[in-house]
Amino acid sequence: MKKLFALVFALMLLCTAAMAEGVDATTGASQVTTPETQMTQEEIKAMTLDYLRGFPLTKNEDGTTKEWAYREMYQIATVHGDMPGLSSVEFVLDPETMRLYCSSEKGTEKCVDIASNPNVVMYWYKQIPEDQYVPQVNDYFNSYGVQIKGTAKLMDGTEDTFFRGASLYMRTLYGPERWDAMDEATQKATIERVGGFNEWIEIIPTEYNVTSLFWSYNKEGSLRPQYYDPESPTFGKDPRQVLIIE
Repeated sequence: MKKLFALVFALMLLCTAAMAEGVDATTGASQVTTPETQMTQEEIKAMTLDYLRGFPLTKNEDGTTKEWAYREMYQIATVHGDMPGLSSVEFVLDPETMRLYCSSEKGTEKCVDIASNPNVVMYWYKQIPEDQYVPQVNDYFNSYGVQIKGTAKLMDGTEDTFFRGASLYMRTLYGPERWDAMDEATQKATIERVGGFNEWIEIIPTEYNVTSLFWSYNKEGSLRPQYYDPESPTFGKDPRQVLIIE
């Protein structure tokens, strides 16, 4: 059932893009935007970070979340010769730079593909759990996703971003108390040890596409008035919001 909903959701996204006049939905979807129906870049970034925040990493004394891990499972599409490759990988997002980092076993498909062709597309998707699904109430229109376009790099440790990116990843793996208790030399030695059997991967994004069909009905004259919310920041906006990373 979940796979069916995901497939329907993907097809609906393609149809939404195809309805834009004069647009090739296969190659030009991310360019189909109207300034008047886009939120500000700051708003789109805030929404992206909220969606991709992962689990609570640290908490305040009252139990509220102090810091999010920004660790999520993504699908990553790579180029494998003249064929596509697809893998599932947990990445940690750096909320300051919007770059993503992961550690992946050497020799796996994604690592081999990235070494020969850095172009990648990633996707993160949130849907209604099966046991909570109610047709016409909280169906796939309430699901949403984030597509990330950019390039990937197998890091060799000399990059300016290497230690920070690897540390963000390891901190979610070890836990903040244990990782923060290490001095920098121990942290670097631990990261180097992981690099002995895993590749460190950095994703350098060019854009984030945040999409929800829910928003297509959050407008005047909505055919689904239950989705009408004029106070929402997405009211009257495109079902796809594009964050450009300079």
